[in-house]
Amino acid sequence: MKFKQVAGIAMGVCLSACAFGCGDTTDPETPKGEWDDFVEFSTVWNEGESKTFATGESYTLKLNADFSDKNYLKFDYSTTCYLDGVMSFTEKDGSKKYEERFFLRKDETCFRQILDYYGNYKFDKVLTEITLTCVGGSGGEFKLDTVSAATHPIDFASADLTNPALVEDSMQLYITGNECKLGMTLKSGGCINYVSSIGNGVHLYEEPNGYLSVGHSSTSGTVLKEDDVNLINAHDTGRFVQQSYYGTQKDPNYECGTFLHDGVNEIEWAYNPVQGGDKSNTPSQIVDVCYTPTKIYVKTRPGDWAKPKALTLFYMENVYEIVEDEVYGEYIRVENYGTDFSGYTHGTPRDQELPAFYGAAALPTLATYKNTKPWTNDSIQYEKNLPFWSGATATNATRFKASENWIAWINEENWGIGLYVPDVVNMLSGRMMVLDLDKTVGVKEPSLQNSTTYTAPLAQFSMPNYVTFSYTYYLKLDYVQSSRAFFTSLHDDGAENPTLVKLVQGALK
Repeated sequence: MKFKQVAGIAMGVCLSACAFGCGDTTDPETPKGEWDDFVEFSTVWNEGESKTFATGESYTLKLNADFSDKNYLKFDYSTTCYLDGVMSFTEKDGSKKYEERFFLRKDETCFRQILDYYGNYKFDKVLTEITLTCVGGSGGEFKLDTVSAATHPIDFASADLTNPALVEDSMQLYITGNECKLGMTLKSGGCINYVSSIGNGVHLYEEPNGYLSVGHSSTSGTVLKEDDVNLINAHDTGRFVQQSYYGTQKDPNYECGTFLHDGVNEIEWAYNPVQGGDKSNTPSQIVDVCYTPTKIYVKTRPGDWAKPKALTLFYMENVYEIVEDEVYGEYIRVENYGTDFSGYTHGTPRDQELPAFYGAAALPTLATYKNTKPWTNDSIQYEKNLPFWSGATATNATRFKASENWIAWINEENWGIGLYVPDVVNMLSGRMMVLDLDKTVGVKEPSLQNSTTYTAPLAQFSMPNYVTFSYTYYLKLDYVQSSRAFFTSLHDDGAENPTLVKLVQGALK
């Protein structure tokens, strides 16, 4: 629910995704090994070493594994406890050194990490040692079998991470179907920064008043783009469609940052892992990314929103996929995973954004169902002039119950983008419309405008430690009645988010 007003962010060009993807066994619905063929790893250490950990115990393994110029690491291992680790690297002659922090979940067998994502240590590397500390309340057995090295196919070294307003071709991934296109940026934690309709006659118009509109027709507007119009707001690292969670403000081991939330008052801000980065536009760290032409997996160590250049002790994972429904056509399915390794006491349950969704202001009307007869095709409600979602301008209309777990941002034709999150009924929505300002500064791309729409499906829970929680959501580009019919079909087929239900009930341990 944070909000920023800063310079816009540019869109990159499509990076061809022609290799087999590389996945992660934390996804319970993904078969182990689905992503194994993404790159070819070479073993650089295979001596094997075991350790029995007590809670809080630390242990250092001496490896001296030569990575040379490779930038992609893989551990094959087993563990029955959670581990907080530090990798120590040196240049071959020992003259240069650096460290990378990482975390291992219990009961997993493979870990991968992109090395030196920020490009601060561009030299041939030797992994001299790893130090592991047992965390999470119980000890256990750990065994490291092999360490492997590869070169990741994405050229991270060519990216200027000090300039988040520029998204290089190598840092922008797309998956494209026959009807829709999804893009995500590796300069902002793997957030969704692009969703468009393709081949369906959806155009971008500049209307006579200078404002932008998106749709199949305009009575008197000028066509700016004939197809493939981005419907996501990517103005800064606080926008996009992304994961964001709120935690402690009172744990003695955590020091809060501050944030100018309403543009006037600097306030103390809670522990807030944000996928895109922090308030200073410093990007989150990409830990792993793999892809196919229709599926992307990304793992991120997010920034702490109110603390510039301070990564959280947290992993976020996303699986993005374009899927074809034989009746309703293409849609986007997203699986989100979060694991907090901080050990902080997060206290009272808080509203969590599931996800934070920032859309194009050119789709200005909110559609949803708020009444008491869900899934019966009862009348949809429309909100044409929602105010800003926070502060003095917010109204009862910005917080509501969406009885069918979905909303859509639409145009005057009732066409737009729908968001469905099973088992989540509470919504926070609103608009920030500074259209005259956007017009004055000549912003003619909806994704770059300061004006934006916003929705956060909300559930109240306290973040668990050392437990992976997850949820799935769906995006549909269509006329609202068709999107609603599709979401109804998902509901009727049993779409659910059981982990969220357990979190809200306090039953996920």
